Order: sequence, then structure tokens, then C-alpha cells
Amino acid sequence: MPDRVVVTGSLKYDGAQTDRTNPRTQALRQLAAIAHDDIVLLAGSTQEPEEQYAADVFRRLAAQHPRLRLILVPRHPERFDAVAKLLAASNLPWVRRTELEARVAGVEPRRAPSGSRTGGSLSLDLSHPNAKVLLVDTVGELGAWWGAAQIAFVGGSFGDRGGQNMIEPAAYGAAVSFGPNTWNFRDIVASLTAADAAVVVQNAEQLESFVSRCLTDPQYATQLGARAQQLVQSQLGATRRTLALIDALVPAKMGSTAIRTAA
Repeated sequence: MPDRVVVTGSLKYDGAQTDRTNPRTQALRQLAAIAHDDIVLLAGSTQEPEEQYAADVFRRLAAQHPRLRLILVPRHPERFDAVAKLLAASNLPWVRRTELEARVAGVEPRRAPSGSRTGGSLSLDLSHPNAKVLLVDTVGELGAWWGAAQIAFVGGSFGDRGGQNMIEPAAYGAAVSFGPNTWNFRDIVASLTAADAAVVVQNAEQLESFVSRCLTDPQYATQLGARAQQLVQSQLGATRRTLALIDALVPAKMGSTAIRTAA
């Protein structure tokens, strides 16, 4: 019956990290030598051709915005080498995430794919002002990398995948954008757009316009991100509310800890 239905919210919001100073994000910022005044554009969970779009946007805007950095995080590990080849042919100064860790460990990192026109990414120093592009070729770090981004593009949204999780960058207060194909997250997209907390970009040109506006109007980007973070914070707690309702339905003889133990 309708009067017995309780909507507790979306469990997808729970667990979202909202603190940019969390230890994992801070460690990654230090590893990549991201300065406090750098402006990070992060394209995450990307598929083809989204990395090319992001690289082209970066190339066209970097000269006017010298503190701009680009981080690419492809969705599937089997595409890491393909994106590396794309960057090698781009004339952009770039480095692999695995090379950074290898340097810290004192291990000889593998070189960039053959055909690199930058002389191989091995020669780059991320503390140098011209070394601005990072390819994250590792798995399981995207959630922490989002915390380093001021401008976010959530991938899988220009192709046929149906989008990827945009809650994580929104929770950090990044200025969030994504393409038009986000049917896997339609309710979350509807909430974000209704709150003016994210921007849908229809094509590469609109993505560039969005990034350009964020760079030239920092207040716009900050306010967009603040609304996104506020929305996520308002949705937290669905798991707790759901368990509380279920716990109230458990027969007393089972004990109040039964459902918690099962969870």
C-alpha cells in the first residue's frame, strides 16, 4: 500500500568523500606535484574519444591559463596504452602515473610508447611548469584523484555506456560536467541539473566552452561546485535510514543486533 512505502534516498550517495584534505588525495597531489594554485581539469572514467576531447581542450586553453593541469583517467585498463599513444602523438608534455611511483621507489619506469614526439615521458619532471598532463594508468584511485580537481568531466557520457558516477566529483565540490548520454544515472543527473549543480555538455565544443568559463570566471566554478557538494551532503544517510526501518520490522525475539550483524 502507498501509505506503507518509505523513500529513504539513494544508497549511491553514501560513502562519498567530501573532504579534499583526506590523506589519500593529499598523497596523490604530492606525488603529482600539484601546487596549491594549480587548476586541475580531470576527465575520469573516460572512453574513446573523450580523452582526445579533453586533450584538445587543454591544448587550446593552456597558453592563456598557465596554471591549468590535465589528468586523464580512462575507465578500462586495457585502454591505458592506447591513451598513452594518443598523448605521445599530441606534442603535449605528459607522464604516466606508474612512472611517478616508480621514481619514488627508485625503480626504472617503463618509457612512453614508441613514436612519442616529446622525447619520451620519462624525461619529464612534474615540478616543471611545462609538465602539465598526467595519465593515471592505475586502478582504484579515481575516487581520490577527484579530490584534486577543480573542474571535472565525467566520462562514459559521450558514447554508449550511459555515463559513470558523477557523485564523487560533486561531493568534493568540483565544477562538474558530463555528456548527454547518462541514462545509468538519470535520477542523479536530474537532481544535479535541477539544483544547477552540474552542466551537461552536448559535444566537444561545449566541453571547451564550459572549461573556459570555469577558468575565466572562477566564482562561477566555485558556486557550481558548492551547489553540487551541498546536494550530495543533503542526500547522505540513506543506508542508515534504511537499516533503521528494517530493524524496526525485525521481531523482538531475533534481537536488535540481528540485522546489523547481517549487514
